[in-house]
Amino acid sequence: MGEKVETESNLSKELFLIDSSVSLDKMKLLLEQYKIYVETMEKLVARRQTSHSIFLTANASLITVAAFALKNLESPTSLISLGAIFAVASAGIMLDLTWRRLSKHYGLMNRVKFEVIHALERQLPAAVFSAEWKVLEKEQYQSMAKIEATIPQIFIAFYLILVLVAVLIRVYQ
Repeated sequence: MGEKVETESNLSKELFLIDSSVSLDKMKLLLEQYKIYVETMEKLVARRQTSHSIFLTANASLITVAAFALKNLESPTSLISLGAIFAVASAGIMLDLTWRRLSKHYGLMNRVKFEVIHALERQLPAAVFSAEWKVLEKEQYQSMAKIEATIPQIFIAFYLILVLVAVLIRVYQ
């Protein structure tokens, strides 16, 4: 119980950063800038989610084509199917390398936006985002950018395994 009270006390110190020397007009201006900046951060998150959806959909489409080609590896046109699998795997790997780079970019942009938000909060009466991050750090929070970076890697591994399986099916046919 004592640890919770201490944590709440520390959180209050992080959250409420009142500086009595700031004029009311400056405070209103800062608050307006803060609102606008938080909104741009929310728009960045929405763009990030949209791009992830697009990449997931593209990968699902490529996997569907690959499954059809894999199914037809035993037919007389198996060389065409093998070529299709190579093409799908190549396209998928290039797509996922791009996705990985874009995820890193969004992660960097998000981190920088939070740094600016934290700087703005130091001038406001309450630092809600800064306080939230302090709590998350204590909980050993792992950023979404790191987690998101693994998804394209999983797809790349899948495409490499797909090529290996296709070659093995063709060789042992």
